[in-house]
Amino acid sequence: MSEQVLDLKSYLSSQAKLVNGALKKHLPKDKSVISQAMRYSVLAGGKRLRPIFVILAAELFGVKAGNVMPAACALEYLHTYSLVHDDLPAMDNDDLRRGKPTCHKKFGEAAAVLCGDALLTESFALITKSKAKEKNIAEAVGILAQYGGYKGMISGQAEDTLEAGKWNKKDKKLLKKKLEFIELTKTAALIIASLKIGAALAGADKRSIKALEEYGKNIGMAFQIADDILDVYADKKLLGKKGSDIDNDKLTALSLYGKEKAEKKAAEHVQKAKNAVKIFGKKANLLNDLADYVVFRKY
Repeated sequence: MSEQVLDLKSYLSSQAKLVNGALKKHLPKDKSVISQAMRYSVLAGGKRLRPIFVILAAELFGVKAGNVMPAACALEYLHTYSLVHDDLPAMDNDDLRRGKPTCHKKFGEAAAVLCGDALLTESFALITKSKAKEKNIAEAVGILAQYGGYKGMISGQAEDTLEAGKWNKKDKKLLKKKLEFIELTKTAALIIASLKIGAALAGADKRSIKALEEYGKNIGMAFQIADDILDVYADKKLLGKKGSDIDNDKLTALSLYGKEKAEKKAAEHVQKAKNAVKIFGKKANLLNDLADYVVFRKY
């Protein structure tokens, strides 16, 4: 194992610990069912990539992690809400998430719906606790709404869910457009939001934010393609879930292109991401390492 890989693993591990500590601090501690469901779902594990991207983007412009940690946690709140709702019987109907019973299996469907609602709402309250100029906080809130809303992640989830079972009845050109839309909105949207929010809170210039947006777009699309492949080929114990896209007859890069072509497309997105952040010089080294990580991960 190369020193570079070890360094990245160490970085991701140390940053995830910081984020987990902050999440424990911010999550409600009362004994209500919804509070318990929120803590259970958020603290069930995960890579914490979105919060890490918030922190990394802010640090790129000289702002310390502590100043943007509430925003980093807000991204994890919103991401977890999407997973809680994704797992519901009306959507993907999953029994396991990160190797543990899904929220609705643990607390019931009604509690899971309300848990997701609470996490979504609280994410907007939490982001305002970041240490930044008021105008930068307002911009960050707008970014979260834009990429997490009905034109962002929600539209991707809708297309992904409602297209299930129907995709193979359409022509390939249309399917390619639909798949790219799903990759961009369902997955890339929150990664773009994470990077733009970190940069916005740090007061970054428009050119830099645009570069991070392009990076996030391609990283997110590569991440989703890797997810599609892992869903079929990875160890289910490592993935921590039972269901699969095949079971739900989902439109994915794997189902549309096959493994070899899907891997090639992911690699192309990674290269585009790296090209986008060349403007940051050596400061982009960690971003480049993360670009490789999203496609070479095992789960």
